[in-house]
Amino acid sequence: MVRPILFALLFLLPTLFWGQTQVEPASLQGIIHTSDGPAEGLRVTLEGSQLGAITDQTGAFSLSEIPPGSYTLVISGVGNATHSEPINLSAGQHLTLERSLATEALQLEEVVLLGKSEATEIREQAYAIELIEAEGFKNLSTNANDILGKISGVNIRQSGGVGSDFSLSLNGLSNNQVRVFLDGVPMDYFGSSLSLNNFSANLIERIEVYKGVVPIHLSSDALGGAINVITGNQRQSYLDASYSLGSFGTHLASLNAQYRHDESGFTTRFKSFYNRSQNNYTVPIQLVDFATGKADEEATEVERFHDAYESRMGWAEVGFTGARWADQLMVGLIYSDNYNELQQPANAIGQAKIPYGEVATEEQKVITNFSYRKAGLLDNRLALSSYFVSVWADNLSRDTSSVRYDWFGQSYPKIDNQTGEIENRKTLLTLHTHNILGNANLEYRLFRQHSLTVNYSLNALELTGSDPYKAQNNTQFAHPNQVNKQVVGASYTGSLWQEHFTFIAFGKLYLYDIASQTTNYQGTELLPFRNSQQNQGLGLSATYQWEKWQVKASYENATRFPEVIELFGDGLNYLSNPELLPERSHNYNVGFRYHNRSIHSPLMLSVNGFVRQAQDFIIPELQGIKVFHVNSGEVLSRGVDLAASYTHREHWVATLNGTYLDLRNMEQWRNGQVGTPNSLYMARLPNVPYLFGNLSLAYRNEGLFHDSDSYSLSLTQSYVHEYYYRWETIGSRNKGIIPAQWPTNLDLVYSFASGRYNLSFTITNLWDAEVYDNFQQLRPGRAFNLKVRAFID
Repeated sequence: MVRPILFALLFLLPTLFWGQTQVEPASLQGIIHTSDGPAEGLRVTLEGSQLGAITDQTGAFSLSEIPPGSYTLVISGVGNATHSEPINLSAGQHLTLERSLATEALQLEEVVLLGKSEATEIREQAYAIELIEAEGFKNLSTNANDILGKISGVNIRQSGGVGSDFSLSLNGLSNNQVRVFLDGVPMDYFGSSLSLNNFSANLIERIEVYKGVVPIHLSSDALGGAINVITGNQRQSYLDASYSLGSFGTHLASLNAQYRHDESGFTTRFKSFYNRSQNNYTVPIQLVDFATGKADEEATEVERFHDAYESRMGWAEVGFTGARWADQLMVGLIYSDNYNELQQPANAIGQAKIPYGEVATEEQKVITNFSYRKAGLLDNRLALSSYFVSVWADNLSRDTSSVRYDWFGQSYPKIDNQTGEIENRKTLLTLHTHNILGNANLEYRLFRQHSLTVNYSLNALELTGSDPYKAQNNTQFAHPNQVNKQVVGASYTGSLWQEHFTFIAFGKLYLYDIASQTTNYQGTELLPFRNSQQNQGLGLSATYQWEKWQVKASYENATRFPEVIELFGDGLNYLSNPELLPERSHNYNVGFRYHNRSIHSPLMLSVNGFVRQAQDFIIPELQGIKVFHVNSGEVLSRGVDLAASYTHREHWVATLNGTYLDLRNMEQWRNGQVGTPNSLYMARLPNVPYLFGNLSLAYRNEGLFHDSDSYSLSLTQSYVHEYYYRWETIGSRNKGIIPAQWPTNLDLVYSFASGRYNLSFTITNLWDAEVYDNFQQLRPGRAFNLKVRAFID
């Protein structure tokens, strides 16, 4: 802790001294007209500075925090003559001007791109961040998980087809260790019906991936990274509808619409999706003869028959956007549900020889949300953002069958009809959850390019339930199980040396309280459990930019508290362990980025090295076919990831990303007992890919049949190196290897009427290769998808 504190002091002391010598800045505002009326979308810049603005629909613009001095004011835009004039600004001056520009026809070759896009500004933040814009995916049959899989350092593994359980890994940290947000709101308790594999690309504007250090405004107990899915904040009215038909009985639909009254800012939105699939792809099985109990030596290709999935979501919001008194004030209501048939245990090795025929889970969820954002308060120095979310959920886990099934869907009576398909006791567990999420974020600009941010977040949950079959579940959930998490954070952001150097220093206070019950196996004894924790965190991020280059470095001491399924289980595949300790980690990132913003052939290259030193690491430990989460001492994760993209003459686009990960168990002594060597010391953690990446080549053009149409063809080649799904140091034979995988995807898109109407055709796993995921479970083979989409604004 001493070194990070010294680093913070070295950052803050010179900036505070520098800030005390500042003179009062000036400001500039005005209105631009043309012969056609107010000039919207013109670029207003001050040469000799990095200041700039875009005129709004009334032709107005505003620039603040301008250092006193002489500048050249430049007003430019497509279709208008460029205007420039010298201006002098003295300390504290507030200059207002009005200008009228002549219109002129400009050839395309003369257009020069000025300024940076919002995506570029986000990438250039001091954090180790990757960003992917979803616009290029909206016409494809794809979801948030598929988009995330194209980001360096991210690995997505599923246990089957549409709607199946998945594991998300970011630089060696997996699942709950990486926090996922929807428009800044934690998705931890949104449930399976609102998980990332359900969100169509149509709903998404961009995805931000923070590696290691998580910014203050995403206030949560992330161990080492966060993913923020932005669903879009367009201010125009629009209608976006799509339908996709695919292999294995797959139907995906999405309907999104918004109406906005330009003068008042009154806004109504509706977002929705519907997903359904039979997931009846074929798998090789060594069939079992129920009469003899023996399995065939040769595998037989059979069709999965109890793996259907269905989910839907409707999200309605009403409020105001772009109003003088609120950048956004929205109130909303979300309803979602899903139904998921389970064909086999989620944690089985390979394909189960005896399938499930009636095991299933169901979920219903109602969510209310309120959000408010306003910048420019207190003489344009204060920005406020906040949200409040309340979640009510009912989850049902069902294992009540009195028969067993073979792989042809035929049922056979059991000797004991009191047992279920999973274990020797039936389960019909209903869980009722009420979750409250709240966040308030204040950012105050102290002086030019220096600001202070404070944040508070609340996450409170209450869980109850009942099970008429399993006494253990009925006893454990008869009384409320409560979890309360609070995070208080503060950060200081500053820029020096003409904004080439930017740093962020921050601290966090984590408060955690759990009150729950555990029982014995028979469910006859209730054992109350209470645990309160308080932890501190500290972090630094810094970046230096010059011309086309950028260097970044960051550090964070992070804490992550156990989640609901780790603490309480789910009654089917996961066992409870409320005594879990919070995870702690020291996260280090160092990287660089090169961006050549050539108009015709831009090139971007980024490389990021990372180290994660985690203590009390929570890992899933198999107990038969069920998972019991335990603290596993110390784990060290080291690695490097890279990303590159190149565009040639606006038609050819090549992208590449790759990751190497070294994830090791650093617990030297068995069970923490000094003197008893741990045979797994320095062993690579199992069931985690350590070398993977993607290479994509795309061609896009216009005017295939008409001047207003466009088309694209893209080929994506993925690679996952072979890895062990068991501990590599245990045993000399049958170590359990998942072979190297080379899946290939092909996408074709045709758009006409200037993008209003779109058709796409996708072939997933083009060469029908064998693709595996968790514990060598086989993914679907070659699949075809056809999607139609209409977008009207």
